[in-house]
Amino acid sequence: MNHTSQQASMYRNGRHVSTAEMPARFAVGHDRVEVSATRYGMQRIHLVHADGGQRRLDPAPGTPEHWRGRLSRRHPRVGRSLAVCAVIVLAANLVLLAPQLLETVSHSAIWARHAAPLNSPIALPAWANTALALTSALAGVERALTFRHNRLLDVDTDVVDA
Repeated sequence: MNHTSQQASMYRNGRHVSTAEMPARFAVGHDRVEVSATRYGMQRIHLVHADGGQRRLDPAPGTPEHWRGRLSRRHPRVGRSLAVCAVIVLAANLVLLAPQLLETVSHSAIWARHAAPLNSPIALPAWANTALALTSALAGVERALTFRHNRLLDVDTDVVDA
């Protein structure tokens, strides 16, 4: 899977079988494999059975997702701490950056034709906004590596080509 090219590839016994645009579905007999990604990594890799049952497939050894899963198994406290920090960072990002973004958008010509511009109650210096953006990107990677996704919390990591 190369989420930057928005394509997923299916391999069987180490041999390439097919490639599809994301989100992708690959037939495997009567079942199928469903794959989707965010900007930061994988969101879903599931085997969906013909009867509707499904299970997440384990990440392939050597992938970042496999490494992150192994870290959580070997050091559960570290894994949980990273997950909690990612949620805190993304929630803070929503609270602090969303009003500023809305203010910027409200000053556009398209908005001005329909409503008065808004003023954000939050005005952070450029270095703070940069730090928030960088930590948000790291939090997005953490959430992608652990296959976690919430539509509101992960709004800036939205699904690729969905």
